[in-house]
Amino acid sequence: MRHDEARKPFDSRFTNAVIKVGDGRGFIIEQRISTAALKSKLIGKVRLRPFVKRRLVVTAAHCLPHFPPCHGSSLLEERTYGRLLGTLDAPKRRNVWAECLFADPIADIAILDSPDSQLLGDEADAYDSLTEGASVLRIAEARSGRGWVLSLEGHWIPTRLEVRSGFGCGSLYIDPTKPGQSGSPILNDAGRAIGVVTLGRETLDFNTGGRKDERAGPQPMLTRNLPGWLL
Repeated sequence: MRHDEARKPFDSRFTNAVIKVGDGRGFIIEQRISTAALKSKLIGKVRLRPFVKRRLVVTAAHCLPHFPPCHGSSLLEERTYGRLLGTLDAPKRRNVWAECLFADPIADIAILDSPDSQLLGDEADAYDSLTEGASVLRIAEARSGRGWVLSLEGHWIPTRLEVRSGFGCGSLYIDPTKPGQSGSPILNDAGRAIGVVTLGRETLDFNTGGRKDERAGPQPMLTRNLPGWLL
């Protein structure tokens, strides 16, 4: 790999979509929410738009300080994390709060949103300021080929994407990563987010008890492991 190959694939917009989440990372996506049911109503004299947008953070579930309670819990404080988010350029200053909308302990993936603005107005404003000031990554289906991950030094470095099929579903494997890269986006060669870094490398071969190979995975794939209401 040439020295400059790790620095040239994407401009700063892709890096600016990555933020700090606990001891790991996360990245910003944008969800469009339909307002079709309200389309005929008027607020003042301005007709509502057909959709609204909100910015969410995708991360590895193990980057959260603790796992949130079951889906049926109505206690917002149990799903709200204080001082969790920050920017990559100031990794030790994590002063932004977030609420967990979704977490899957098997796939090791989580989605974060703004805390309740009625109860935590200042904290919600800080979340909005952080996410609105960031770039947004678009999601695509994972396929084998060349991909990219963000190094600890903030450079996009190439990785081999390998989608393996089996047991009725697919698994995404990449080159080994380092501690601290958890929650980083895995991008395809077009700059679309296809997965999340959760495992550094695969180490166990059930037949021999030794290291199976030097691939890292399985990593969660966004189009398969994010909930349907988001996609």
